[in-house]
Amino acid sequence: MRKVLVLATLLLATLLLATNAFADAVEEVRQAEIGFAKAFVDRDQAKFFSYVPDDTTFLSARRTLRGKSEMVKIWSTFFKDPVAPFSWGPERVVVSADGKLGFSIGPIFGSDGKIGGSYFSTWRKEKDGSWKVVFDGPGMPPPYMPEDAPKVEEGTVTADDGVKLHYRKIGAAPLTVIVPLGFVLYDDFRQFADIATVITYDMRNRGRSQRVEDTKTLTIQQDVHDLEAVRRHFNVEKFVPVGYSYLGMMVAMYAMEHPERVTRLVQLGPVPIRWDTQYSKTLTEPRDSHGAPAELRELPATTDQKALCEARAKVSAYMLVGDPAHHVRAKSHCDLPNEWPDNLARQLDVHWGSLKALQLSKDEIRMKLTVPVLTIHGTKDRNAPYGAGREWVATLPDARLVTIQNGAHASWLDDPVNVFGSIRQFLRGEWPLGAEEVK
Repeated sequence: MRKVLVLATLLLATLLLATNAFADAVEEVRQAEIGFAKAFVDRDQAKFFSYVPDDTTFLSARRTLRGKSEMVKIWSTFFKDPVAPFSWGPERVVVSADGKLGFSIGPIFGSDGKIGGSYFSTWRKEKDGSWKVVFDGPGMPPPYMPEDAPKVEEGTVTADDGVKLHYRKIGAAPLTVIVPLGFVLYDDFRQFADIATVITYDMRNRGRSQRVEDTKTLTIQQDVHDLEAVRRHFNVEKFVPVGYSYLGMMVAMYAMEHPERVTRLVQLGPVPIRWDTQYSKTLTEPRDSHGAPAELRELPATTDQKALCEARAKVSAYMLVGDPAHHVRAKSHCDLPNEWPDNLARQLDVHWGSLKALQLSKDEIRMKLTVPVLTIHGTKDRNAPYGAGREWVATLPDARLVTIQNGAHASWLDDPVNVFGSIRQFLRGEWPLGAEEVK
């Protein structure tokens, strides 16, 4: 019995020592975070940077800083003013079981005292017993109060021939993203307003833009001119264009014509470089495999344009997704008369003709389109074959492909995490995880 009591006492003592050691490590990390933050507020650069090891990595919304020298270069700019632009402190701290890694999270406040979000920091215990911050990055942004929410600017841009193009603009970051087909893409792309100024617009005769009576102007070449008119209207020096479907071709043509204006380029489900290109069966999805119920394929016998539009939208919702269950994510745009069948038919008759007539050579594309290009394409795309995305990336000198397995033409409806996560990383200046070169 006495031996049992001795063993129990030793075990309890060991547990208490371990608990105390663990608590001590938590407090050490907490104090390191407090000291790190205090040095920033006190404007003490030497002390502040002493908490940073040579192999540190700092992540921001717009970039990744690898190594102390790169971190010091950027963070030194935050010490120019006598008052710190923001401050932070630990709210929760945890330490790994071996006592070598610590994780700290807490709020960030602006100099005006308003919460600006949160931070995540990973600390490592060094051989000398000190703690250094090896990873640092932003956590969740604060919830918007109504008065602080990003304001949406809405209006029209006048094209060179007087046609009015509807636009929406949100965000105020130095990086600018311009996205044609705004009536389809605005709701999805406004999420990037935290790292970019996002401008979406509707092409002529589409969405909320002006209906065009002279159909001769409804060409992809005119779309290139209209994109330049939008850029000039907002006095944007350089930007990232995003082109979906046939607009993947259009933004590529724009970049070839205005290379000084484009820093990077995104293609979503682009059409082939040559309209009549045939790809292997493994790179082509049959158009009739969209899974729409048979009763939906029977269009109503009516001349009511809005009713016809709604009926077609129910079928196209299945065409746009790889998983039929995702068809509910596709939105109808039949509230817009420009999207009614008669107007859309006259638009596409001319527009497809201008696409079919294109004779761009791969050598010309390779020579003129040299900026980084991110192409995202679904393997079940029935509108623009997956082979087209692979062909674009294989042709371009600085391009990568993100493949959305089982994704269709609107691949973000099937896999928004990969599509928008990849675009966000690309806008930060880096290739997304999983992006591949195609030879």
